[in-house]
Amino acid sequence: MVNYVQRARDVRMLIQQEGMEKGLLKSVERLAEDNEMLRQEMQQIIHTVDKMADIVANIATVGVKLQSDWAEVRKRFHPNNDAAEDIQ
Repeated sequence: MVNYVQRARDVRMLIQQEGMEKGLLKSVERLAEDNEMLRQEMQQIIHTVDKMADIVANIATVGVKLQSDWAEVRKRFHPNNDAAEDIQ
């Protein structure tokens, strides 16, 4: 016996085995349970993608900070820079 409903033939098989009323009832119950399982899995996926987006945003922030720090270091310590003489 089928423990899930994936295709129309699964519904037809349940109707043949259980009769119209019981077969449809079991099909609808299984569809509802599958739907709930999919909903929970989608929530987990959304939570994971949200965490990933936060991590990417943090990496981008660090990248911008590193870029500005590197530009500052180059500006302060570049050998052709007049300001480098004041620092040395």
